[in-house]
Amino acid sequence: MLDRTKQNLREGLRALRTAPLLSAIVIVTLGIALAASVTAFSVLNASVLQPLPFREPGRVLFLSHDYRNMRAASSPPLFLDYRRSTRSFESVSAAMPWNANLTGAGEPERLRGLLVSADFFSTLGVDAVTGRVFLADEETPGRDRVVVISHGLWQRRFGGAAGVVGSTLRLNGEPYEVVGITPPGFEWGRAYGRDAQGELWAPFALTPARVADDNRGSEFLDVYARLRGDVTTDQAQADINSLIATLRGRFPKRYTEASGFGVRLVPLQQEAFGQIKPALVIVFVAVVLLLVVAATNVASLLLTRAAGRRRELSTRAALGASPRRLVGQFMAESAVLVSAAGALGLTLAWLATSAIAQIDPVALPRARPIAIDAFVVACAVGAMAVLACAIGFVPSRQARRADPMTWLKTAKQSGASREVATVRRVLIVFQTAIALTLLIGGGLLVRSVSRLYSTPLGFTSDGVLAAQLQLPRTRYTQAVTRSQLVDQIVSRSAGRSGILSAGVVSELPLGGSSNSGTFEIDGRPVDRAENLPHAELWSASPTYFPTLGIPLTRGRLFDARDSADRPAVAIVSEALAARYFPGVDPIGQRIDFEGGPGARSWREIVGVVGDVRDRRLDKAAEPQLYVPYGQRSTGGLFVVVRRPGEAASALPDVRAVVRELDPDLPIYNATTMADLQAKDTRDRRIVRSALVGFAAAALLLAALGLYGLLSQMVRDRVPEIGVRMALGASPADMMRLVLREAASVGLFGMLGGLATAFAATRLLKGLLFGVSTTDPLTYIVVPLLLAMVILAACALPARRAARVDPLVALRSE
Repeated sequence: MLDRTKQNLREGLRALRTAPLLSAIVIVTLGIALAASVTAFSVLNASVLQPLPFREPGRVLFLSHDYRNMRAASSPPLFLDYRRSTRSFESVSAAMPWNANLTGAGEPERLRGLLVSADFFSTLGVDAVTGRVFLADEETPGRDRVVVISHGLWQRRFGGAAGVVGSTLRLNGEPYEVVGITPPGFEWGRAYGRDAQGELWAPFALTPARVADDNRGSEFLDVYARLRGDVTTDQAQADINSLIATLRGRFPKRYTEASGFGVRLVPLQQEAFGQIKPALVIVFVAVVLLLVVAATNVASLLLTRAAGRRRELSTRAALGASPRRLVGQFMAESAVLVSAAGALGLTLAWLATSAIAQIDPVALPRARPIAIDAFVVACAVGAMAVLACAIGFVPSRQARRADPMTWLKTAKQSGASREVATVRRVLIVFQTAIALTLLIGGGLLVRSVSRLYSTPLGFTSDGVLAAQLQLPRTRYTQAVTRSQLVDQIVSRSAGRSGILSAGVVSELPLGGSSNSGTFEIDGRPVDRAENLPHAELWSASPTYFPTLGIPLTRGRLFDARDSADRPAVAIVSEALAARYFPGVDPIGQRIDFEGGPGARSWREIVGVVGDVRDRRLDKAAEPQLYVPYGQRSTGGLFVVVRRPGEAASALPDVRAVVRELDPDLPIYNATTMADLQAKDTRDRRIVRSALVGFAAAALLLAALGLYGLLSQMVRDRVPEIGVRMALGASPADMMRLVLREAASVGLFGMLGGLATAFAATRLLKGLLFGVSTTDPLTYIVVPLLLAMVILAACALPARRAARVDPLVALRSE
């Protein structure tokens, strides 16, 4: 058996050397398709399939807090309720975004991380590789400040020095003792609503003010829980539901029935990567379909070549070669071709994944590094084995049915049987259907992205730069100090060459940040059956609105009179005015989001501005509530400046202004508003580009296959065409003969493609915006485009058929 296999492989190699151009075409075609498939699978494997590098990650859950129309975080008192009143979890921990200015150790640097409860690492199932994680009492108010840093930060900033554990870092101007270093690869962090690499973690203090019941409207904590070993997720969900029902009874005004408040237990893997999973799966499916099209095209080429070798095969069969031996030769040839294509594909995939691995995990989160590991290689080898069998099956089927006497009598070196032509026709119909399916998917996403870009933002993104600052509380303890610094940054930045205006805001539209809460309306008590008014709460300088081009529709904007010592005021968005003041002029109305039942802190509404799409382009604008920065100053803020032309060119000027005012204050996360708009459509654009690219490749392969089929048909039917023309048929009749063949193949392919696309595009539903999965324009234009390609593919064969000389054709017969 082994000797026969070796002989088959030697004969396969020898047969391929006799057709080097065909072999090269097959290897390159399959190699590129395999490279795309392996690369896509590597990304899918690292991002979705591989478990998180935690202890028993399947037992770690994320507590998703959902209202009827939105998703929120947890308040500190609700977090304590989970700890005290549930029995399904080993531990319940919480985390909140934390960015820290590292100073006193070289160049000031902004680091991303989390403030966490002391049991955060034990809940996730991670221990320190050096030192320790937090002790239980280190979340108690008044304890010395400690921090755990990432392995990556330890290597990057401190060169892996052994003395880092036990040393002191100055973070936001305060001393923190480094007590541990996380294992390599642990980068869990969440920066302003976006998954991001974490570089340091510190415990937060659960002060009495934070956990007071009147602070239940302050929702800013992400909550994680680890299941007990004998508890299922369904049992834990029932435990949580029981707690929420109890809380509704205790706090009817906070957790109203109308709010639809509830908590879902979500597996941590799903929470981390669920958002990108559909896009990655769609890209992978598209790549696999391209691989199928490539394999179909290769099978068609090998079938044609096998038909041209009928005399050789019939001679071997007549000399005693069994059909099984002939099948073995074809399978060996396909194995050699696929092996060479696989080597090329794996090499190209390794280069591609090396480049993709450099993408920031904020843009492409992953559980493990993107790499061609043993699992990926094993899957690739399995795919190659299936591919070799598939492309070798069609020509080997002819050998299995070989009749040497019939073949020796009828075979021509260049001829192809009617059965071979039929099989090729079926393969090309299949290719055409897949190409049309991919084209329709790509067309839907092209239309969707176009609709997104034409959606009104509510602000002008051109020429606007934004950059983040964090004011350390050790140096900026007073609100007036923060306001004075902000006023100087705004005035000095606006005075720089080329900068038209500058402003400050606590949260940035499309920046991933969110700060929402409930509020009361003066003179309008909320019934238990009603939902509490809810809005995004932003602090803004007077110049913020003109800098971003947010229009004023009623009243006035903030100005110099809205300082901390003047009456509290607010500006609301059109969405807030329409939802909570229907038929009433909101100007002059009073609201309160800071006080309590016994100590109201009313703010008068002085203006209404246009809606801003703050979270996603495909989401309607939430009600927005703005207050003057001077009356509600925050430590974290965004500086926004407008400069005509290239907005990013304003960054050195803004950085210079901040350095003049405070050399230890780093600027970070600088971006243009146009870039934020582009990032918001990134998932759709990636899938769109992939589908369009793969569809174009599949369409090209299908067109080449159709061209080959028609060309072979013309060559095989030259005698028939000569007879027809000798009997009076015109060149136009011969062209119609070829066009009829192309039309039959194209029609069946398009019908199959339309049916497949109608079902398959349901997968794109979550990525579409303003376009349905059955968009009529796409389903009309794309098939017309395919029909044009089919006409182009049959043009040359039809011309050859029309130019056949009947005398030459009859002589050859």
